[in-house]
Amino acid sequence: MKMNESVKYDTISLLQELLEAERAGARLALDTMKEATDDKQKILLNQIQIGEAESCRRIRDCIKYLGGEPSLTVGEFYVKAMSIEDVLERLFFIDRGQRWVIKKLNANLDSISSAFVRKELENVLQIHVLNSDAFNLKYT
Repeated sequence: MKMNESVKYDTISLLQELLEAERAGARLALDTMKEATDDKQKILLNQIQIGEAESCRRIRDCIKYLGGEPSLTVGEFYVKAMSIEDVLERLFFIDRGQRWVIKKLNANLDSISSAFVRKELENVLQIHVLNSDAFNLKYT
């Protein structure tokens, strides 16, 4: 099924927003891991970083599949989170970011007409659910 240009533009815009957020999350997890002193935090941050990097790859592939040019921007989430000095407090903020992605994907998945893009975003959703669950098992 051929996607109309308006829907394609809206989908690419959503993907760009997610890509910038994922890039921020990947960088944030890596930089926070360097500051963490607790092994439990380092293990969680490593899991999050791997998931964010995989999500970036999947979303980049979707943008290219739709004929777009992936953004190189790091989302504002990175600066906001890095301004939180306490690593544990920052972890709570990172989890809020994970849940934001979950909500964003749940709100938009049904409107994605491309089977390839929908499948990739379902994988991104699963990564974020697993990472948020892992955080909540350890810290709530």
